[in-house]
Amino acid sequence: MKKTIVAAALACLCASSMAQTEVKGKIEKVTVFPTSALVEKCIVASLQKGENKFVITGNALTVGTNDIHFSASPDWFISSMRSEQENLPAKESLAREMPQAAYNQYVALKAQMDDVTLKISNANLLVATLNQQSSALNNLKAVRNTQAFDTIVNLKAQFEYQRKESQAINTARQKALQEMEDLAARQRQLAKDIDQLVKRYTGGKNVSSSQNDIYVTVYSSKSVPNAKISYSYKTDHVYCGYSYDVMLDEAKHLAVFSLKGSVQQNTGEHWNNCPVVFSTADAGYAGFDRQLYPYYLNYIEQGVQRPVAAKMAMRNATVMEKEEVMMDASAGNSFVTLNEVSVVGVQTLSREYSLQMPQTVPSGEAVQTILLHNDTTNVLFARYATPKLEEKVHFTALLPEWEQLGLLDAGCNVYLNNKYVSMSNIVTSGSGDTMRFAVGQDPNVLVGRKMVKSSPDKSGMLSKEITETATITLTIKNTKNEAVEVNVKDQIPISNAADLKVVDVKTDGGVLDEKTGVVRWKVALQPREQKNITLSYSVKYPKEKEHKVVLR
Repeated sequence: MKKTIVAAALACLCASSMAQTEVKGKIEKVTVFPTSALVEKCIVASLQKGENKFVITGNALTVGTNDIHFSASPDWFISSMRSEQENLPAKESLAREMPQAAYNQYVALKAQMDDVTLKISNANLLVATLNQQSSALNNLKAVRNTQAFDTIVNLKAQFEYQRKESQAINTARQKALQEMEDLAARQRQLAKDIDQLVKRYTGGKNVSSSQNDIYVTVYSSKSVPNAKISYSYKTDHVYCGYSYDVMLDEAKHLAVFSLKGSVQQNTGEHWNNCPVVFSTADAGYAGFDRQLYPYYLNYIEQGVQRPVAAKMAMRNATVMEKEEVMMDASAGNSFVTLNEVSVVGVQTLSREYSLQMPQTVPSGEAVQTILLHNDTTNVLFARYATPKLEEKVHFTALLPEWEQLGLLDAGCNVYLNNKYVSMSNIVTSGSGDTMRFAVGQDPNVLVGRKMVKSSPDKSGMLSKEITETATITLTIKNTKNEAVEVNVKDQIPISNAADLKVVDVKTDGGVLDEKTGVVRWKVALQPREQKNITLSYSVKYPKEKEHKVVLR
């Protein structure tokens, strides 16, 4: 009766296990967003008419039932679905990352291993039972008490019975022990085969021992061989960032912007050899159409110092003022001013970058950086120096066609003539028609500044004024083997008092902006050439205010 019940239970168990087919979802595409990813997968299965139950293994740990979306077909539909996290041995977790054919081979070897393990367990149980029977046989009370037998014949019969039973038990035990030894050898060989198979396809890497299984019931109106069932889910625990390598060629006036994407994920699922798309948009939350409000452009007077409140109002009106006057290398000796009216900031549209080669991004490993896209554009170069603030020459790239590149706001590594020079940042907001891109210091062009102030001139007993003169000498030296141009600027003071006068200004060919006091020079230097520029001015003020004026 008991055997019948056990057999029935085992039959039910087998039927239950056969009703659910274990399959592994294959990744068809991963779209990486700044803080998440959309994973698109599929399974290929033969559907029988009616209900078909599947367990889809190897999904991201962070995915819940509401995050999963299955495709539909006129012939079948998903009648029920749930997801459940399962703790797995490390080897099983590794095996689930293998291709389906290899995983099927692993499942077959694992089934053989489970069968051998069960047989070893049964053999152990049999040996234990035989040992108990042998012990019971040796301890028979009848054999110990020979007086209990009335005849010698009966006593001999009992001894013969014990001898035969003991011999049979020993024979069965030896056979069971030999079987256990053979099974243990088979178990070791299967374990070796499984290890080699897993290592061959996974490289022996360490992975999470947890997986997310999707239990799904597919109802089909007819038999469908090799039905493709697609599903997708959005998962968090993904990091994505962008940066550039900017290659500048001064001789050819070209700039190459190489966009790189950095990605790291801790979803518990490995993205193995699958198509990856980088998206600058974030698949976040839905919203309504945004309202546009009028904005106003106004002319801004050049060089006028505005209070903070006025500057904030100007910013709110989305009108941006350039504080710097930019000297374009193509403008000859004229100066191109960009601080009258500037274009409002340009918003970069979201973009997607599909990689040509499949990628592998394991879960829980270091950040991977992948080249996404190259853009080439024309570039102009200019050198700027303000020796009064720092005795350095800054090299700047001017990008007149930057809006055609679709650049992202990101940090970048800058290379000039195939040599790394600096780290910089690409800022698209408020760049206007021409983007200024900071390249770095040019160590081959040197600048210096020296100021000499005369002693206050108090000549004339009846004179009520003091005259003080400042002479500034700017030195620019080109140590390169080719000619360069340097845009240099300095300044003279502007008086805020009626009795404080700035006179006798000499700019040595520089262009003076009388509203700001800034003087600008465009200095052309031949190879190994040095030039000096002299800027001088005088200041007159009342004698009683001596020592209250500081020239610098």
